[in-house]
Amino acid sequence: MGNIDINIIRKKGFEEGSIEERIEEYCRTTASQHTDGLLERYTQLDESRNGNYINSDLMKMVYPFYAESFENRTKYNLSITNSAAVLTNEAFRRAIQRPDVQRCVFIVGPYGAGKSYFSQSLFEREEHGMLANSIVYEGSITPPAFGEKVQYAIDNGVTPSIIALNPTLKLSMQNIRSRAQEMGRDVEKNEVIDKFSNMYRYLKDLVAQFEGIAYVIYNKNANITIDLNGGSIDLEDLNHGTAEEISAQYDKIKEELNKQDSRQ
Repeated sequence: MGNIDINIIRKKGFEEGSIEERIEEYCRTTASQHTDGLLERYTQLDESRNGNYINSDLMKMVYPFYAESFENRTKYNLSITNSAAVLTNEAFRRAIQRPDVQRCVFIVGPYGAGKSYFSQSLFEREEHGMLANSIVYEGSITPPAFGEKVQYAIDNGVTPSIIALNPTLKLSMQNIRSRAQEMGRDVEKNEVIDKFSNMYRYLKDLVAQFEGIAYVIYNKNANITIDLNGGSIDLEDLNHGTAEEISAQYDKIKEELNKQDSRQ
């Protein structure tokens, strides 16, 4: 279907000549010269469910140097991020245009919400037919890009719906730690706070922008299987306070988690 334009893959601004910059340029060049091949490789990943599950973190796995090395995932996550994001956008665009796709389920939530696990569990429950003629897109709800994806689905005759996972801050931080230890992908404090402090406003604005859009919120205080019949539509559930309040909670929880680690 054609290659993406390398110029839409933003550079992170690494030091010129650094290994991070060279890895980034390799990823950008590969994405722009072998788009079809990389997206085909993505559909072959088991977790992609034949390309019906679209996620930027999983897209990084189409680069063998990243997928095959824990050390490389730790060192070069930022170098690959923007290339994977643009490839993911292209995968989403192509999936929406498929004639068999009638619905897009958007899975959103802060870091450590368990979005990937939840998304995979939806496919595991497919015997109930809940994802018939559907794709699942997991990503950030950050405007304006997210709203543009919702509008793109609508413009192409695909019905959008939103599932928002809403963990406690402590659960989110615990999950982020576990993922960093297992997969080499960590998240900075400012990113955690940004997602937690803005989730409420972002979804509230989306619901206002796309009147009548179906959405559900699943509140989480533990990593347990979610009862799909137990969701909420109260947007206030997502209001965790100001960035300053969440930052103070973050520091307190981090101290508590560090103490737990030192006792183990």
